[in-house]
Amino acid sequence: MPPLARRIDPSAMPRYRRYYRDGQTVFLTLVTQGRRPWMSDPAACREVLAALRATRGLHPFSHHAHVLLPDHLHLVLSPHPGIRVPDLVGCFKRAAQAGLHRAGLASSGLWQGRYYDHVVRDREDFSRHLDYVHFNPVKHGLIAHAASWPWSSLAAWQARGVYPPTWGETAPERIRGMSES
Repeated sequence: MPPLARRIDPSAMPRYRRYYRDGQTVFLTLVTQGRRPWMSDPAACREVLAALRATRGLHPFSHHAHVLLPDHLHLVLSPHPGIRVPDLVGCFKRAAQAGLHRAGLASSGLWQGRYYDHVVRDREDFSRHLDYVHFNPVKHGLIAHAASWPWSSLAAWQARGVYPPTWGETAPERIRGMSES
């Protein structure tokens, strides 16, 4: 196997301490176990979004953006005061697992144990991460136009007038250089 394609043993990864302050907005990336593309199934995507809503009821947060792709998802959210991001992520993963199991769409081992997070620093960083989330299906070659991806919050932002209908036909300049985490 070429050195760049080698899988990293999660037990060999460092355990970083995560520091959050109440009300901080975070960008999250959660990846499926083994990069299995189980979110290619629309029924699975519906269950994942239902799990996100259920999690919001238990660990309140402001939901800014999401995109579900076959083997990973991105979220931009702001946990309410007193809500810890690791607790929110754990609750979401368990809710998704339970919903998919009830629907007969999965048995076990849906998610990688860890996740990527980035604390959004300012308005420009927020806008850049919104663009990144919404352009991600195009970036991965799944579609040619961002608005045609059904598992994204882009349509809601377009309805609010933040993005024009033709947004996402080309990569926004401000996300060039951002990489998959």
